[in-house]
Amino acid sequence: MREVFLSNCEKNFVQKTIAEGYRLDGRNYNECRKLNIAFGSEYGSCIVSIGETKVLSQVSCEVVQPKQIRPNEGLLNINVEISPMAAPQFEANRQTDLTVYLNRLLEKCYKDSKCIDLESLCIVVEEKVWSLRVDLKILNHDGNLIECSSIATLASIAHFKRPDVTRSGESIVIHTLADMDPIPTVLYHYPVCVNFAIFKNNILISDPSYIEETVCTSTSEDGTNTGGLLVVGMNQYKEMCLLDLTGAAIYNSNIVHRAIQSAAERCKMVVDLVKKDIMTDDNLRQKRTKINFADIITTDHAQSLCAKDLCIRLKNFTINDIEMEEETDVSKSIDTDDNTALSKYDVPSLPQTVELKAKKGASTWIDISSESDED
Repeated sequence: MREVFLSNCEKNFVQKTIAEGYRLDGRNYNECRKLNIAFGSEYGSCIVSIGETKVLSQVSCEVVQPKQIRPNEGLLNINVEISPMAAPQFEANRQTDLTVYLNRLLEKCYKDSKCIDLESLCIVVEEKVWSLRVDLKILNHDGNLIECSSIATLASIAHFKRPDVTRSGESIVIHTLADMDPIPTVLYHYPVCVNFAIFKNNILISDPSYIEETVCTSTSEDGTNTGGLLVVGMNQYKEMCLLDLTGAAIYNSNIVHRAIQSAAERCKMVVDLVKKDIMTDDNLRQKRTKINFADIITTDHAQSLCAKDLCIRLKNFTINDIEMEEETDVSKSIDTDDNTALSKYDVPSLPQTVELKAKKGASTWIDISSESDED
């Protein structure tokens, strides 16, 4: 993996912006990006996107011998792959620290929490069991890979259905989907890993973007690290399944309590969305509706980390606000002979940008709101 470095100007800009109560994409501290789940034509295939972060998940199964210490339980394996498709700094066919970290977190969240009924995967005790394999492919990396991969794993496992098996004497027959209806995977609970970014002054941010994750885990100019990433694994019953911290130590317990409360609400919303999308997908399959990824894959979409310009929006606004600004009198604003003539002029901005206000040669950020228009 090629190292990607941020300049001190970028770090200071992001830290100062967040300290003042803003984020680069205009969200609040507890606001998350749009979550979208799309299922493929096969059972256990889905694409989960959080903003520009996209993860493809596919569940497959095969008949293997069980472990000697657990002869009546099936197996579950999770494999994460990050290729140069996700971001230019990754290399093909080579594991990185991020890949190993994601694998360990997902295995702790889904294998150690006993959310899957592995005994239901047993065919013949000590002889044959089902082995489920979850393959995760990172399509685009724009931050919060942990939460996106966790939702993709959960959605694909809950959506997966294995073939039915009948035993006649010593012979075992695995039926196709046309012969017998497949059997869904039994889940005791639905755990989800929720990711938070911690900045200075105990600022907790939900669903961090790539640059926010990089800044909070990087070292400052004096060589210290005051931030980090906090991962909270929780199910829909508000039971904690995982707690992991990367970066500086936490000296204030209120941060953990706030993260747990926010993770409980986020997990319930995600689980309800996953169940709703699975029911919708089942209804479409019963109606023989064609289901594939063709509707969500676009050819003109550039990867987020390959973009040359960084889109900054410090506050959300609508097109009506822009139209109102265009109708205002421009005669009060421009005087080419005076450098200070722009002191009362608000530069109209395009969508996903930021407005600037010049005051005697210095530019400062202002809020885009109806109050500034009235002034």
